[in-house]
Amino acid sequence: MKKPLVTLSAMCLVIGSTSVFAQKTVPWKTLSGEARTAGQSRVFLRRLLDHSGAKAVSVAVVQEAKVVYHDVVGVVDPKIKQAVDEQTVFRGASLSKPVFAYLVMKLAGEGILDLDKPLVQYLGRPLPEYPDYRDLKADDRYRLLTARIILSHRSGFPNWRIMNPGGRLDFKFTPGERFKYSGEGYRLLQMVLEQITGKPVNDLAGEKVFVPLGMANTSYLWERRFDGNFAVDMNSDLGPLIQRTKTVPNSAGSLLSNAADYAAFLAATVGGQGLKKGSVETMLKRAIGVTSKSLHAEQGTDPGILEKIDLGRGLGWGRFKCPAGEAIFHTGREEGCDCYAVYFLDRGLGLVVFSVTDVSAPVVPAISKELIGDVFSPFAWLMY
Repeated sequence: MKKPLVTLSAMCLVIGSTSVFAQKTVPWKTLSGEARTAGQSRVFLRRLLDHSGAKAVSVAVVQEAKVVYHDVVGVVDPKIKQAVDEQTVFRGASLSKPVFAYLVMKLAGEGILDLDKPLVQYLGRPLPEYPDYRDLKADDRYRLLTARIILSHRSGFPNWRIMNPGGRLDFKFTPGERFKYSGEGYRLLQMVLEQITGKPVNDLAGEKVFVPLGMANTSYLWERRFDGNFAVDMNSDLGPLIQRTKTVPNSAGSLLSNAADYAAFLAATVGGQGLKKGSVETMLKRAIGVTSKSLHAEQGTDPGILEKIDLGRGLGWGRFKCPAGEAIFHTGREEGCDCYAVYFLDRGLGLVVFSVTDVSAPVVPAISKELIGDVFSPFAWLMY
């Protein structure tokens, strides 16, 4: 945000009751009923880092819409052995998307946006007249796009246009027809929100999400206050990505945060904090079923096991069913980072993980199993 650092920090202190740091760490029980304590979890995390090759992890447990545990283990920079702390910032990758969905739902609740109104009706000129969308000039299916369709990954866009020959943007199918994970859709909705409000998305998120929820160490943009306390694998060829994060916010993937902040966000989401009545149900309910072989595969290729867990997408979140009941989830994985958030709605138990590790050596499944007894998340579908 453009406001001075002291403004955000001061406001977070004022509303400290919503911040993870105001919560008392208490013992909790896993999905199978086993007791867990902060001490046990820290021992596990330290051993995991010693044997996995991960550089740092930030984790939090949410129970009954309250943060009951948070811890950080590891180093910011292996070269200087600087330890991570509660203010250390991690890359969230696609954990950006649920936060953006919450922002959209809040704006919809305020009457600023209609989830089912074609997005082109909010723009001053046809979408292809905007430089980033000139590739759609010969395909007027863009007129069908709505916020609801985009948030549930039914836009028809590829994940990123750079994956297409020549880097051109196109539709893989008619919007609303089926599921296909797409960051491009979120980027378009971000542009439309910025046009409607006249504010950059990071300013909007700061005003509507980060400050009200006490997320003092979260931003869609690099901020100078993060210098020196940013957990990132600098040896994984991340220079161009980090450089873009300093100047270009991306609602689909540029979030910088940590488990403490994100757990406060998760608790607020499932608890309905800051949202109009009915918005949580609208956001989290299944908007479309998913039968693709993996997150990025084409739809309809492997209905078998996914039908058994009723895998689907809400607005910003994935959903599945298991012996522990209904759950929402989202992953954030890129070179050098492995992040995950899950909440078992019927059990009132959730987990947030941010980590610095190679994608070939993920730590999320082990942490999720140990800390909350999660043996149900669709990690195979997520290509773990």
